[in-house]
Amino acid sequence: MARPRTVAVPAALAAAAALIVSGCTTGSSGSSSSGGGDAFRFATVSDANTFDPALGTAATDYTFARMQFATLVYRDADHTILPGLAEKWTSTPDSATFTLRKGLTCSDGKPLTAADVAASLRRFADPATGAAQAPLAFGPGAKVTVTSDDTAGTVGIKLARAWSDMVPALALTGAGIVCGPGLKDPKALARGPVAGAGTGPYTLTDVQRGRAYTFKLRDGYNAFPAYKKEPQGKRAATVKLSIVSNESTAANQLSTGALDYVAFTGPDAARFAGGNYTVTVAPLLRMFIVFNERPGHPGADPRFRKAVAQALDPNAFNRVYGGKGEVMKSYSDSTSPCANTDDSLVTRTDPAAAKTVLNGASVRISGTNGIANGSGNTYVQEALRAAGAKTTLRNVDNATWATEVLGNKGDWDVTLMGHLNFSGTLTPGAMLLTGPNPPAGRNFGGVQNPGFTAGLAKAMATTDQTQKCGAWGEAQKALLERNDVVPLSTVPVAYVWSKNVDGVVANGAADPAGFRVKG
Repeated sequence: MARPRTVAVPAALAAAAALIVSGCTTGSSGSSSSGGGDAFRFATVSDANTFDPALGTAATDYTFARMQFATLVYRDADHTILPGLAEKWTSTPDSATFTLRKGLTCSDGKPLTAADVAASLRRFADPATGAAQAPLAFGPGAKVTVTSDDTAGTVGIKLARAWSDMVPALALTGAGIVCGPGLKDPKALARGPVAGAGTGPYTLTDVQRGRAYTFKLRDGYNAFPAYKKEPQGKRAATVKLSIVSNESTAANQLSTGALDYVAFTGPDAARFAGGNYTVTVAPLLRMFIVFNERPGHPGADPRFRKAVAQALDPNAFNRVYGGKGEVMKSYSDSTSPCANTDDSLVTRTDPAAAKTVLNGASVRISGTNGIANGSGNTYVQEALRAAGAKTTLRNVDNATWATEVLGNKGDWDVTLMGHLNFSGTLTPGAMLLTGPNPPAGRNFGGVQNPGFTAGLAKAMATTDQTQKCGAWGEAQKALLERNDVVPLSTVPVAYVWSKNVDGVVANGAADPAGFRVKG
């Protein structure tokens, strides 16, 4: 899913569980709002599509969810699983039991019980809900049974088939726990804040759609993740989020003190090197081409997909973003365990060969302008034009792109995916390339690759890392041989903090619920 230019995205996507997980660490520091700091100001490039955590599909959705709805577990920068609403847990590849912290409450102050948590998880897992991230937690089309014991304060999850990513994937923002008032009126939950629905550290107190939002820290909140590297300062008592249209505008506001923090994918980050700013760089975005492979689209033809791969030069694409990314050999980079490293599996750039297929072909390209104003989309368009294709480009805002492409509401042939792979593993990207089409699943391109699906199933059925990587190798080979994806490069993101604030960058993304104010 694409990454807006100026946004704090929650550290939430899942990673593969290499071993059977047992979490038993203690609660976090700073467990209440006492001593909270002043306002923290940041921006996103586009408005939210929804305020329902289960239905989020774009980065701004995840930001809102992360602040208002807590998850059972979180993930640290080193991929360690941290306690959230659950203080400890045990698991196997097909089951887990979570013991909740004492004293949990909903945002209206009422107790949060194990039965409440179970009800929220059942809704998240229910295919009728249409939660895009549920397959990451339970597997595509999974049968999920959720039980609870209020006396013991435990919640149990049982899967009909093994999915070794279940526990770490429950750090996804889509798995954010919603209290009863939100579950009773999901339409209202999607539209905006519902009193008493939240379980996270902040409540949304002021809404100006398309312009600005204000969040207030909950008094006595006790379920913060205990990051190993805690930021400096006091938790922000107030967080103010603005909608800012482009990076240059956001950079100007940061330099004049109107904003405290901005995330950049473009050159404006260079303005803040040294001096009164702290800059953290992370390879958050993994960029690759996905085709609409449904009947009637050129992507259904394997010759077309190969020709597009031949027309594109990943090294040239990398230079579009400054040349500091990693040219990939799969849909994720080398930091992902089990990612392909075999150059021979990747279709080589060959513009002359591409032209024999693409000359005169009509290609509709869609992409988000939320990544460096859509410069990568423009590169793809020009490369296909050079190969003789007749191209049209919809370079749209992130929310529109998510609706039209990820939600399958638009008519497109080729899209540039800026994948937010916070955990750096292969599973989140895999869910975009297999399983049901939207809205039942996340396979937005309609990819039908039996070899990839079989390899994924084998990888998720084991916790042995050697066997897992072997299965992932088979899966990626099947994917690359058919050119169902065209790997390009990573795009580094620069997180810039003013001297007055600090925050956490975990798994390549800033955690908006961890913002701090110094002084």
